[in-house]
Amino acid sequence: MELHIHPPLSFSEPGERPNNQDFIFPEPGMATARDRIFLVCDGIGGADRGEEASRIVGQQVADYFLRNRPLIVNKVAMREAMQEAYDCLKKYIEAHPLVSRMGTTLALLQLHEQGASVVNLGDSRVYHVGRGGIKFCTTDHKQVCEMVEAGIITSEQAKTHPWRNRLSRAILASSAALQDESRDDRPDLTHLTNVEVGDYFFLCTDGVLEQLDETRLLAILRTDATEEEKLQQLIAVCQHRTKDNFSGYLVCVNAV
Repeated sequence: MELHIHPPLSFSEPGERPNNQDFIFPEPGMATARDRIFLVCDGIGGADRGEEASRIVGQQVADYFLRNRPLIVNKVAMREAMQEAYDCLKKYIEAHPLVSRMGTTLALLQLHEQGASVVNLGDSRVYHVGRGGIKFCTTDHKQVCEMVEAGIITSEQAKTHPWRNRLSRAILASSAALQDESRDDRPDLTHLTNVEVGDYFFLCTDGVLEQLDETRLLAILRTDATEEEKLQQLIAVCQHRTKDNFSGYLVCVNAV
C-alpha cells in the first residue's frame, strides 16, 4: 500500500493562556506531502516548563523515527524513542536546579506501506475519519475515564468531575528528590489498515476539544470546502473561545 497525501495543514495557538505549551511536528508551515511522521504534544500545566517538556519530547521522538526510517512504529521502537526523550528531560532538569518536574502528552501518526500507526499517551488525540464517519479515535488517559470504565461515575458525571483534567498516564520526569517510580508512561499503539482515498487524520491537543466535538468535526470535514478552508473552520471553532492552548494537524489522503 502506498499512501499519497495532500500537503498537511496545522495550527498551534495559545488560546487565553500567556504562553503556548503545545508542540507540533513538523513545525507550523514546514510539513510537506512527503512527510510520514506527525506529532502533537501538550506540556503538563501542573508541572514545570510545559513548553520545554512538549518540545523536548516531541522533537526527540520524531528524531528517533526519522533516524530509523523505514521502521514501522512498534512497541520496542516506542520504548526506545520514549527512553531517549525521558533521558533528555532528565538532563534538562539536572541543568536547571529550579525545575523539579516536567511532563507532556504525546499523540503520533505514522504513515507507511501497511497503512498508518497511531500512538497516544495522555489526552491528546488522533482521529481517523472516513466518508462514513469516525473510523477510529484514541482513548484519553484520564482518571475520570478509568472511573467511568470501572462504573464509579457515569460519562455525564465525568464531564464536570473535579478530576476531569487529571491524567492517568503521561511522559513525566522528576528530579531525584521527587522521583516517582510508579509513574505510568505506557502508550497505546494501534495499527490501521483500512485507509482509503478521502480519509482524514486529525491530531489535536485537548484545548481543541473544549469547543470541537465529533459531530462538529465530521460536519467540517465532510463539506466540499478546500483543505485550507476546512482548517480555517477548525481554527474558528476554537478562536477566542478556547481557554487552553489549542493545536492540531490535518492530514488528508488523496491516493492509495
